[in-house]
Amino acid sequence: MYSTTTLSTHSTVASSGSIEDLSLSDEENVSFEKVSKFGRIIVKAPNAISQLTLEKANREIDKLPAYDFKSKGNRIREVDLVASEYSKDAQRPTKVTFDADGKLSDTEEFEKKFAPHTDSIKAMCKEALQTMGQKLNWKNISIEVRCNVLRYPFTPEQTQICNMAWHKDGCNLSMTTLLSPYYQHGNGFTGGELSFAQDSLFSPGVPVAGTIKTLEYEKPGDGFIFDGLKSLHKVENMHLLHEIKDGEEIVERLLLLCFAWPSIGDVITLSEALGKENLV
Repeated sequence: MYSTTTLSTHSTVASSGSIEDLSLSDEENVSFEKVSKFGRIIVKAPNAISQLTLEKANREIDKLPAYDFKSKGNRIREVDLVASEYSKDAQRPTKVTFDADGKLSDTEEFEKKFAPHTDSIKAMCKEALQTMGQKLNWKNISIEVRCNVLRYPFTPEQTQICNMAWHKDGCNLSMTTLLSPYYQHGNGFTGGELSFAQDSLFSPGVPVAGTIKTLEYEKPGDGFIFDGLKSLHKVENMHLLHEIKDGEEIVERLLLLCFAWPSIGDVITLSEALGKENLV
């Protein structure tokens, strides 16, 4: 999906077909620039998951069922990580703790919701959450979290994934981590960068002109942390490298999503405390 860690700005058009242009005076633009960064977070998390953990978890992911859904006409699959007895509460977050040293603890309730034979997936999710806590300096704090895995399949019928919508994840902070390589089975895919933008105050769901930034992952295991309060995000277009012929293995982009619900006040404080690490 992502080939470099280059940070760039694009004039990307929102799913609604427009980008809000405030047309402010110079003095107003300075004021707006400060406001637009307040409470917003974009942080790189390289090596969020180790390669060994990643390899083991991917083998387990391949054995789990997944459910299809459509997004802007694109077929995407959500992996079923949850044990059947917790299926009704699959979307409900679970509280975990980061102790005085920032170590992830009290994960028993979090872990017991996972389906059987997912020990490596559980380890992967905990490793990602630990990275998230370290990057955000979480100590002496309990936070509700939830993890999902998405599969973006490329098949003879779906050779590209395009026109994904600007959206929020419904949580206060997210971390997405790439789980799959770009090149697979003598084939592969390009694209899939992650774009971020300030959400419009006047037209929610529409990115504000001049605030769009697009980031690319360098390798599997790398992640990005971002807020869900004032920021929108979207996956950029992805394309299969070569046609998949009958009998050939499909190509997939795999993504781990970690959702977290620290307080709004904590997110606002973090947006300032992160300093230059905050790429907004």
